[in-house]
Amino acid sequence: MSVAIAPPAEVTAPPAPAPVPALEMPRTKRRGFGFMFWACSVWVGIVVVCAVLGERLPFANKDPDYLTAAYINDGKWSRVFSWKHPLGTSQNGDDWLSAAVVGSRNSMIIAFATVIFGFLLGGGLGMIAGFMRGRVDTVLTFFATVLLSYPPLLFIILLLTLLAAGNSTGVSEGLQASVWKLSLSLGILSIPTLYRVVRASTMQFADREFVLAARSMGASRARILLREILPNVVKPMLAYGLVAAGSVMVIEASLSYLGIGVGDTWAWGKMIATGAGLSVLRKGPNVAFVPIVILFMTVISFNFIGDKLRERLEVKQGGI
Repeated sequence: MSVAIAPPAEVTAPPAPAPVPALEMPRTKRRGFGFMFWACSVWVGIVVVCAVLGERLPFANKDPDYLTAAYINDGKWSRVFSWKHPLGTSQNGDDWLSAAVVGSRNSMIIAFATVIFGFLLGGGLGMIAGFMRGRVDTVLTFFATVLLSYPPLLFIILLLTLLAAGNSTGVSEGLQASVWKLSLSLGILSIPTLYRVVRASTMQFADREFVLAARSMGASRARILLREILPNVVKPMLAYGLVAAGSVMVIEASLSYLGIGVGDTWAWGKMIATGAGLSVLRKGPNVAFVPIVILFMTVISFNFIGDKLRERLEVKQGGI
């Protein structure tokens, strides 16, 4: 008996799966600094050139205390911007462009000397506190909090009074401090703020792998602070220092407006104080508004540059 065997059914291969598209990593758009960054950088560069060269510039080769009877006549002075006085003159006949150039030097010295002094002392203590922790951190943070809680204006007046105590002209005239005395007073005032910034930044790097590796290799604390932590902390310090420099300029202008500023020399705050008063604003508004505009543009440039640099530095740190 024969059994008929049916032929096997034709087996068709399953359809090939559709190709899976390759996963594309999102491209990080590399952003440039932008037009505003470079515009602010150009303005800061102009201010720095004016501060460095000063009276040697061809358009500001005149003594800022230039005084002639031609510009003082019955309480009126030159309010029109001319080739001889591009920014006008003050009520005393002072050439306002030359005063702005000299003021840029003193304002920049006060701002950067204050920030450098604050970072050297407050930043150094902040690095030690953020790295050592424990009792050292507790003690240093306590003193920084005490200084930070003291009213800034009263603290400045107290420091300037102490610096003027041995002055033969008296304390009241001694409050009209020199550029370096004012820089020292503002530098001491900036210590607690810069201490807290550097301390927080140091604590971010104190437990990183490269610091632990240096400790395991027997590196000393001083070597770890100088060789491992400082190069990583100094970048955000520089970015914050530009913002702090702009804040110091505003504080110096406020002190000069209150009569506690630079003495016999010009600064932007003293120029603003010279233009204060309703009668002065009516006769020559340029006396007050010229230094106000210059100060505003410089401070906002420092803030914008500092913010941009801080954004770029944060991106670089995230890739470590």
